[in-house]
Amino acid sequence: MQGASMESMKISRLSRLSMAIISMLLFSVSAAVGAPLQISQVSHDPVVLDQSSEGKVLILYQLSADAVTEVDFYDSRDQLIRTISSDKYQHAGNHQTIWDGRDETGKLVTPNYYTYVIRAKGKDEKDIVYDLTDLTGGQPLTVPHTSYDSGQNQIEYILPAPSLVNIRIGLPNGGPLLGTLVDWVARPGGHNSESWDGWDTGKVINISEMKNYQIGVSAYALPNNSIIVMGEERLNRPVFIENSDSNDTIRQREKRRRKQMYNHWQHPRDKCYDPVIQLSMPQSSDKQIDGLPVIDKPIVITMDIREKDQAFTYDQRFEVVYYLDFVFVYEEELGYAPFNWRWDPHGVNEGVHYITAMLRGYEGHFGTTTLKVFVKNPSTPQPLVEK
Repeated sequence: MQGASMESMKISRLSRLSMAIISMLLFSVSAAVGAPLQISQVSHDPVVLDQSSEGKVLILYQLSADAVTEVDFYDSRDQLIRTISSDKYQHAGNHQTIWDGRDETGKLVTPNYYTYVIRAKGKDEKDIVYDLTDLTGGQPLTVPHTSYDSGQNQIEYILPAPSLVNIRIGLPNGGPLLGTLVDWVARPGGHNSESWDGWDTGKVINISEMKNYQIGVSAYALPNNSIIVMGEERLNRPVFIENSDSNDTIRQREKRRRKQMYNHWQHPRDKCYDPVIQLSMPQSSDKQIDGLPVIDKPIVITMDIREKDQAFTYDQRFEVVYYLDFVFVYEEELGYAPFNWRWDPHGVNEGVHYITAMLRGYEGHFGTTTLKVFVKNPSTPQPLVEK
């Protein structure tokens, strides 16, 4: 009887063990078949991909059920530049994808920011999409600590998060913009520094020697699924991939925000920058003093837009503003180019003067340039300004 009892206990243990194994198998089958497919625990590291060190980005995610997955990479214009597919079912659990910073053709992508979207298809053929591009990012950020070290020629500032950044330099109290140093380019969170030699865009004015200049840093937070790609050189204007085989595929936006004036986050990324403008004096004489053109009578000063920026600038509409020695003198609200302004120097002291033109786009894109001239004894009174 005792032997039978022992044998019975063994059978009971085996039975319980078998039942446990069967229960686990049934649970696994239930998770794989019955549970809804979800993508969770998504993260990536690093946030900044350094091309100079041949870095790579590791993207981690978790599946609640078996699925075939793909990770799509888009540039800042929402154009598809790379897809990495699993090609077969991945089991429920943790998974990873590695991106080497290359597009579908194998070329290194241009420095900019990129977003990724994870797509999964379960055995029920339903598609699940994980995309934070429209759900996060776009918030205007305050950048409170900005300084300029003239000895090192460096502007220092701190970003609370990875951001799209614009840095402009100008004069307060209605004075002109004198230069754009960083033109809506992605920068990592934390401490950042930008090289600046202290001069304006056209190298006419040493702004850093002026007492009242201002450095304005504007920033919008990038989406949480953003990867910032940095090249060997720190670019100050955005660049984009050209001639990619996947460029005809555009990411579909999940939501659209109501348009806001001067909200640069809402602008198409390849149509958000400060245009380049030029000033010229077609009717000026060959007279010069210390290498500067001499103005001794009324003259036409022409503002024009760089050819590649013209269509973009006309689409947003703009006004043209002129300053003499950084003080406002004339404005045309219905701007066009080339724009001719007739300036009479009568009443202006003899000597060196600065003529600054600003193109102010109604979407918040500004162009600026300055001429340095020598005014010499204007004598005949004329109307001060006329078109």
